[in-house]
Amino acid sequence: MSWRAQGFRAWLLQRFTAIYMLLFLIWFFCALWINSPVGYIEWRTWLGSTTVAIPVTIFFIALLMHAWVGMRDVIIDYMHVLAVRLVLLSIVGLSLLYMALWVMQVLFRAVL
Repeated sequence: MSWRAQGFRAWLLQRFTAIYMLLFLIWFFCALWINSPVGYIEWRTWLGSTTVAIPVTIFFIALLMHAWVGMRDVIIDYMHVLAVRLVLLSIVGLSLLYMALWVMQVLFRAVL
């Protein structure tokens, strides 16, 4: 299998993002268990700290990349009509882009 193969890169991306998301969720729930914010101000302060905001941002980037690769592969494998495939890929891509912008807006407001 070649390092340049598109399928291999997608496979690696799926695995790396899945591993990061798993490790992040373990860290996140442990952090909440140890020091659980109770009110809105505490949540916003906790999420706005650099030690939490950066891993959360990377988590959502990994989540959206993971979703894109998975949805793209399913659409390419099972949708054989090219026009429908392109429409579905565009809808999924634009939806994930919108979600990414929304998450960044929420995280940016928490930091400020």
